[in-house]
Amino acid sequence: MMSPTVSRKKCFDCSALEDNKCLAEKTVKLSNYKPGQKGQIVQVCGDSDFRLRMLEMGFVKGTEIKVVKYAPLNDPMEFEIRGYHISLRKKQAAHILMREPEIAV
Repeated sequence: MMSPTVSRKKCFDCSALEDNKCLAEKTVKLSNYKPGQKGQIVQVCGDSDFRLRMLEMGFVKGTEIKVVKYAPLNDPMEFEIRGYHISLRKKQAAHILMREPEIAV
């Protein structure tokens, strides 16, 4: 299992923190997924404005996301979520915690 490095203070201040449990050490960042991999959202971290924007775009816990491709310089990344395509910077994708990736069929 891939494990992102996250400071405890950052997790403590995260508005997505539930029941004083941070899931960052048990999940994979969306930015670590490779083209063709898919998985489910576990948690969206970051400040409240970022989280609200992601939720409005469909990045909701349990939603499946597939990585379509990376741009030529590896940033941004293109995803398929809920039947549409969206691009995010790797820095933004790093705030989205996912289950272990699977190969999309």
